Amino acid sequence: MENFLTENKLEDNHRPGGYLHVWLLSYPVVLTMISMTFTGLFGTMMIGRINTAQLGAVGLGGTIAGAFLSLFNGIISTASTFVAQDYGAKQYNTIGRIVWHYIYIAIASYVIILILGIASNFVLGLIGASAEVETYSSTFLRIQLLFGIFGFISFVFIGFFRGIGDTKTPMYITIFASLFNVFAYYVLIYGKFGFPRLEVTGMAFANGISSVLSFIIYIAIYLSKENHKLYKTRVFYHIDFNYIRRLVRVGLPAGIQFFLDNSSFSVFSATIARMGNVPLAASNAVMTFMSASFMPLFGISVAATTLVGQFIGAKEVKHACKSGFTTIKLGGVSGTFLMIIFLIFSKQLISLISKDPEVINLGAKLLMLVSITRATEGIGVCSSGSIRGAGDTKFPMFVGLVGAWALFVPFSYLLGHTFNLGPIGAWVAWVMYVLFYDTMVFVRFLKGKWQSIKI
Repeated sequence: MENFLTENKLEDNHRPGGYLHVWLLSYPVVLTMISMTFTGLFGTMMIGRINTAQLGAVGLGGTIAGAFLSLFNGIISTASTFVAQDYGAKQYNTIGRIVWHYIYIAIASYVIILILGIASNFVLGLIGASAEVETYSSTFLRIQLLFGIFGFISFVFIGFFRGIGDTKTPMYITIFASLFNVFAYYVLIYGKFGFPRLEVTGMAFANGISSVLSFIIYIAIYLSKENHKLYKTRVFYHIDFNYIRRLVRVGLPAGIQFFLDNSSFSVFSATIARMGNVPLAASNAVMTFMSASFMPLFGISVAATTLVGQFIGAKEVKHACKSGFTTIKLGGVSGTFLMIIFLIFSKQLISLISKDPEVINLGAKLLMLVSITRATEGIGVCSSGSIRGAGDTKFPMFVGLVGAWALFVPFSYLLGHTFNLGPIGAWVAWVMYVLFYDTMVFVRFLKGKWQSIKI
């Protein structure tokens, strides 16, 4: 790794792992993430213009739904790692088997989600939000979980396409589904074209219907004649539990990390909810922009996962290292740009979501606070994506465990409630957690232990 750092910095960027290579793979993912971001932003803006309680409920219900789904989404997300490594090794005939076994995992995950969904009202009751917010959140959460199977399986297909280096197909599907989703928001939230005015319920159903549409398109393309000829996508593979254990062995740490992140944020949301509707609505607005700013950074990290996975599979470690460094530098620059935007336009951004002066003033302060994490998260998320491409999922899990539950959760309560610093104190704890996590995964990448991991 140290020898690599001293290589000529003027090396041709058209070569494997250079800026052009990374950009061609990552820009469709960035556009995909941006379309998803704007979809969520438009929906939040529409709900925010109804009332503060529903704005807070969407954020709370969405956070808890994310916690329920996160463990399984994390496991399924590693499909791209296995596909990329087999693709890099030119073992194309095994890729269909990988995908179908991940689909089996997705179906089993959905059954578990339906069982866990029975406890959703109990979880909401523990949070202590106002009765109005709790009612809206419960409705939103249940509908999100109901449509979860379509998201799970679509996530598998996304892993397939990205693993083989095709990031454009998910981009086209996501943009199309996002445009439909925004239209469905308008129709179902406000009750247009003869449809009833459903508000929060309409937003949840719009999301669900859009996920069904995406699933139908994905499976049609995956089963196409061209894909079957190369990857054996139409072959029915009997369930091989030993093979599933291999997939889960790598995927489970990623799933646990996703769960730790989302569940800690659920506890954080509960801490904020107890402070009142205005802090909850302001925090939801900030979460919207945090998610929006994360999406393009995640898009670059997907390129890292794909390229590192493919080069590891092809036993070209040098190119894997170069790909990782390239994405990390792009992530750092992109994150710095986002930080500047948030610092300068904090109040204007929050006012896009809410017209409540209290929400705008508090949300602007919070957005300025958390903006300092954008640059480091650009580095951290791309470092994490790089080592994930090699199958290094355990280290991020342990860092997430320590950061989320030894730092973020206790300090958000301590600063927010015990020291009476309110939502600002609680968000300071989140900043501490992000800085800790980003630093640790970046150091992990630099040390290079991920290069020798076998999956």
